[in-house]
Amino acid sequence: MDELRVRLDPLNPGQFFACCGLMELIELEHPGALGWFELDRTRPRVAEFVIDGTCLEGLSAILGRLKVARPEFSDTGPEAPVRPAEILYNGGTLTLDWWLDEFRGETTNLKCWAGQVTTRNLFTELLPLLDPESTGGDLFERSRMAKAKFGVDPRSAWNTLDFGFSPNEHGRDAATFPAVEVLAAVGLQGFRPDARKRDTVGYGLWLEPLPAAVARLAFRAGWDGLPRRNYTFSIAKRGQSYKYFTFGSEKETN
Repeated sequence: MDELRVRLDPLNPGQFFACCGLMELIELEHPGALGWFELDRTRPRVAEFVIDGTCLEGLSAILGRLKVARPEFSDTGPEAPVRPAEILYNGGTLTLDWWLDEFRGETTNLKCWAGQVTTRNLFTELLPLLDPESTGGDLFERSRMAKAKFGVDPRSAWNTLDFGFSPNEHGRDAATFPAVEVLAAVGLQGFRPDARKRDTVGYGLWLEPLPAAVARLAFRAGWDGLPRRNYTFSIAKRGQSYKYFTFGSEKETN
């Protein structure tokens, strides 16, 4: 196949970064593949992410390899909640540490998990939940009941004031969207937003075909002649210590 399409909600930052993760995985095997977003002018919550290249594989093959990918960590000592992850994927290694600063000494606002949750827990629990039978139309809609989540999908967030109890404290699982969580975890490595201000984190859907190397810049800041739709979201708290990405809103441009 020469074109892959995935449906998304542009106001869901987790789904946006998941599209970026899909582009990163395809770039590993098809350097130079082009990706872009197509908006539905009549429905602001509907868009498609398109990747164009030569002899692209379908979602089934990509998700199948990711499902059996093996996460490894830098040492065998006591578990560190924020340790960088090495994901052995299709004969190569994906190094993921986007939740840490450039010196790997401190966490950034992008890290949403806390407590007993570790990077090892997240990857070992979420990867097996991926469904290779997903299609471009329902990839981001398939959910599983699980505790593990990076906090990138607003639909998985719970609020104790809304529900009257904490699922974690009562030992209950909540709806998790594995494809969004895992693919966004890959996408945030190269497509890393400026999250110094938790209430105004920006991202942009570029509307012309771009290779991954250029798209990594385009999502943060456009340039003259590049059609782009801009959004911002917040990183809010849930419970006492966990955080999550909120739904975005379109940002007006001058």
